[in-house]
Amino acid sequence: MSSHNGSGGPPNGSFPPPPPRPDRPPRTGALPVTGAPNPGRRDQQRRRQPDSRRRLIIVLAAVVGLVIVGLGIWGISALVGGGSAQNDVKAASYTKGNCFADFNPTADSNRRVDCSEPHSAQLVDQTTAAAEDAYPGRDALEGRAKDLCDKVSLKLPSDSSKLKKRYTYPTQEGWGSGDRRIDCYVESTDGNTLTASLLP
Repeated sequence: MSSHNGSGGPPNGSFPPPPPRPDRPPRTGALPVTGAPNPGRRDQQRRRQPDSRRRLIIVLAAVVGLVIVGLGIWGISALVGGGSAQNDVKAASYTKGNCFADFNPTADSNRRVDCSEPHSAQLVDQTTAAAEDAYPGRDALEGRAKDLCDKVSLKLPSDSSKLKKRYTYPTQEGWGSGDRRIDCYVESTDGNTLTASLLP
């Protein structure tokens, strides 16, 4: 009679070996590792790279195209007079006969144009006090400026109703800085409507 431990196990406490495991194919991409794409995603990224590069090239080409168009417009506008900053002249450099578009008599500079082009003012006469002269006072300078404008000889158009004479003279501070010039202008109150010199 064979003895056993009463637990239903084999005699002598030994167990038979487990049956062999069936062969299984390796898992591929079922459980992706955190922080690393699975093979399926890698394939998708490889397929997308050419599209990303193509989009980048298209965007860069569009930007370069816009820059070229902008430079072209700027160049054309400068050729036809749109680049007004190139013709800006400092007030200290104004000379008799100069014509100005969009003239501002109190500005440090104005856009000088040929008198055959539309303009709003022309410097028709000027005089300069001697450098050694003492400041004569505002009233005296204004009197000189009025005399200068009264005596100027002009070639006026048939309708001069929108023209006025304007004069400028140095302030006391300007005189102290060496400004001795008195100017007389003819200015249109209707903007850039003059297209010829007013000097005979």
